[in-house]
Amino acid sequence: MRVSLITAASLSAVMLAACAPANEQPAGDAAVAPVETEAAVDEHAGMHGDHMGSEADAPVDRGVIAGTLALVEGSVLVPPAGRDVTAGFGTFSAGARPVTIIGAQAPFAQAVELHTHEMSADGKMAMRKVESFAVPANGDHSLTRGGDHMMFFGVQPDSLTPGTPVTITVRVQFEDGTTEDVDLPMTVAARD
Repeated sequence: MRVSLITAASLSAVMLAACAPANEQPAGDAAVAPVETEAAVDEHAGMHGDHMGSEADAPVDRGVIAGTLALVEGSVLVPPAGRDVTAGFGTFSAGARPVTIIGAQAPFAQAVELHTHEMSADGKMAMRKVESFAVPANGDHSLTRGGDHMMFFGVQPDSLTPGTPVTITVRVQFEDGTTEDVDLPMTVAARD
């Protein structure tokens, strides 16, 4: 079942970042693989939204989340010139039931993956693809620079214009194993 939710709730500014795909696996692969080497990080300089600041999260008004899931202040960054990879951020807010985000798709990208950043054993920040993001009942899961985020691969040239709305479809799984596709709004953000 497809559910469209738009929330009027407000959160503070959302961080934008990007990283490279693990080994070009499609979004549905269950493998969780390390992504970055120092060379790959350097190759993607400027895609991480390092120019943006952070603010503390504001509480979400649960009264406006009537359904399964909302995406508060969802943003997708315009890819760097000549690139077809970018990142998406915001805060997922669940309704009365906990959900696990297990995938996503977008009409403007060939693939969408869930990613995170973690400190590696050698003390360096490493990015990797993950299988899911858990969102507790009546709770939030933030997508931020330096943390969890969505990656969009194969972004069509000129398909993202700053300030315009886009929709992504997120697949959520419930505790009983059933799934649901939820359409969520995002706004395209300019690259500084």
